[in-house]
Amino acid sequence: MARAEEPADLILRNGVVYAVDPARSFHSAFAVRGNLIAAIGDDEAMRPLTGPQTRIIDLDGKFVMPGLIDAHSHPVLGAVNAAKCSLAGVKPSLADIAPVIRKCLAEHPAGPDAWLEVVQLYNYGFEASAGDIDTVEATRPLAIAGNDGHTMWLNTRGLALSGIAGMTQDPPGGRIMRDGKGIPTGVLTDAALLVPSKLFPMPTTEEMADQLEATLAGMSAVGLTAVTDAAVTPVEFAVWEKLYREGRLKLRVRGAYMIEDLDDDSDAAVARIVATARDHSLDPAWLRTDSVKVFADGVLEFPAETAAVLAPYLDANGKPTTNVGDLYFEPKLFNSLVTKLDKAGLTVHVHAIGDRAVRASLDAFEAARKANGPRDNRHQIAHLQLVDPADFPRFAALGVIANMQFEWGKRDPSNVGPLEPYLGPERFRYLYPNGSLQAAGALVAAGSDWDVSPYSPFLGMEVGATRRDRDREAEALNSDERLSVAEMLAAYTINAAAAMRLDDIVGSIEAGKRADFVILDRNPLAIDPATLRDTKVLATYVDGKVVYGH
Repeated sequence: MARAEEPADLILRNGVVYAVDPARSFHSAFAVRGNLIAAIGDDEAMRPLTGPQTRIIDLDGKFVMPGLIDAHSHPVLGAVNAAKCSLAGVKPSLADIAPVIRKCLAEHPAGPDAWLEVVQLYNYGFEASAGDIDTVEATRPLAIAGNDGHTMWLNTRGLALSGIAGMTQDPPGGRIMRDGKGIPTGVLTDAALLVPSKLFPMPTTEEMADQLEATLAGMSAVGLTAVTDAAVTPVEFAVWEKLYREGRLKLRVRGAYMIEDLDDDSDAAVARIVATARDHSLDPAWLRTDSVKVFADGVLEFPAETAAVLAPYLDANGKPTTNVGDLYFEPKLFNSLVTKLDKAGLTVHVHAIGDRAVRASLDAFEAARKANGPRDNRHQIAHLQLVDPADFPRFAALGVIANMQFEWGKRDPSNVGPLEPYLGPERFRYLYPNGSLQAAGALVAAGSDWDVSPYSPFLGMEVGATRRDRDREAEALNSDERLSVAEMLAAYTINAAAAMRLDDIVGSIEAGKRADFVILDRNPLAIDPATLRDTKVLATYVDGKVVYGH
């Protein structure tokens, strides 16, 4: 127990305080002075720190833990999408989405060149052509984005305004889906989404800042105190910086600067990336961009199947095809690029879904380590939907963080229909291998990938502990891959802090660290894991100040 002589500003006592320190210790009280934890111990140990101005909170047995951290999210994009025409909760069929979209069109009338952006289509198993979308709206350009963030459907007018025709080439890292005659069907994947997206009207920085501020308030309400924005461009930079400069930023942010050209390993390109990252790192404790984001591949689900896999996808009858997905870089050039970024001290944050993309990413990190030696840059691979078992131990060996989205690890329409038959049982067995990676010594950090999935940490914990969605009558998905609640609490606190390179100041309740913590209505370690999502946050503190609750 650490202590100091001067009185504390705040003392919380008579509770269950889970420090998530190396000893995973429990205490009944701790003290805050300014923005720091001054001491932690039992109630009696806090008496010397109590002065006439010290505020005392009697926890009355309530549970306190470090602030929760989302190590992979898209807050700006999600906040902006929340203001668009949304299909969230709508059955993914043409008949069901049509009235919703038509209502949005009626509420926002415009001319024949005015796009309507529709978001949050639960796209798994959804199939439609541009002609099908024309039955919903044929006059105005219409873009329907899947909630996976990697798929979009255009109507014929949208294809025309985007300049997408039979001779249009696929952009690097993306695909324009075509019929048997080579004619675009209206379905776009990955980087191809950028073709129409560049034509969409953009809200102002002020509008986006207001939308983001509202979103961050919601994040505070579920206990989040820090977040990684996993793909920032100049647009996101401007929004985050506006909130920071105006004193409206209530949680800690690390941005991952989005790199599109992964085959340019020139010194000039690397110098530009490093300069951009440093120029937008305004405050080491609050807003930094010393990380870069790259996409190694796309998605596994049929019909896109753009994730890079080691063995070909199967057809609906279980027979091998010739499709092994797409690797979005040339390995030798990518290895060189990662080596140079590692030498410059940047974290490389990789989107990798398929097992071939994961292996190629690990190969790049291994090349960097051989060239530069261990540099503790906290490189990480996010999503990791499919990992070859031979690569499990490489994460610990190379110091690569496994950035997992626990809420995805359940049996539902996103994987049973459009995935299980096309992978086969041997690969499907290792879908979202949280437990296998943990057992192999990997540091597992938690992220939501919002707005692909909800940002509620306790929902993620419930699915991670049960591998089930309690709202569906379905068996657990690969129950051997469950993590314990204690392991997930670490993933959302000290491990996620390590992924953000903030574990020296947050992630645990220890003397000398910043006072980021949450007060809960129950002890997550003492309840049925199947009820974890019912946990309520009573108060959230960041830097010793309450940002939600009392």
